[in-house]
Order: sequence, then C-alpha cells, then structure tokens
Amino acid sequence: MKYPFSHIGIPTTDEKNWDGFYEPGKIHYTDFTKDEYGVEWIKFDSDTPMPEMMQKLPHVAYLVDNIEEAVEGKEILVETFSPGEGVRVAFIIHNGSPVEFMEVKE
Repeated sequence: MKYPFSHIGIPTTDEKNWDGFYEPGKIHYTDFTKDEYGVEWIKFDSDTPMPEMMQKLPHVAYLVDNIEEAVEGKEILVETFSPGEGVRVAFIIHNGSPVEFMEVKE
C-alpha cells in the first residue's frame, strides 16, 4: 500500500532552534511543518535508547490511518510510541533504511 508522504527526518550533531524534546527517546527535534521542504532535524542525546540506525541515517515518514495495519509483517526498528498528544509513530526497516509511519488523530 502507498501512503501520503509526511516529512524527512535528518539526524544532526549541530545545534538548532529545537521545537521540542522527546524525553523517553532523548531526541531533540524541529517542527517539519515549519520547514518549506518538510525537513525535521533530529539530534540524539548521548544516552538515547534509540537504535544506531535511527541516529545515523535519515528517515522518510508517511501518514497512515492505522499504525498496526501499516507495520503488520514488517521488520520493526522502533515499536509504536506516542511523541505527543494524538500522535503515534513506529519505525520499520525498509531496504536497510528507517521508515516512519505516523498516525495522527484530530
């Protein structure tokens, strides 16, 4: 199934004007909706529990209606979690790269 594109996440070690911090994952991030090209910059603290692949490789993100259906039968990189109210995300490995599925409830 094809899903609508949401954004691209690019890991960095540079300091940015961070829009948020996801404490459980030790992830600083910018708001991709503010970027004209849909780029989300992400920086991981040294004690992040996130897999190395997430820390080193960019990821593309797609909007899904049902995250459980989207990840069914896929190789899971990061189990489903909620980085904010009304949002659930999960990461899979697709052809050796991370892909994010994002379910947003209004």
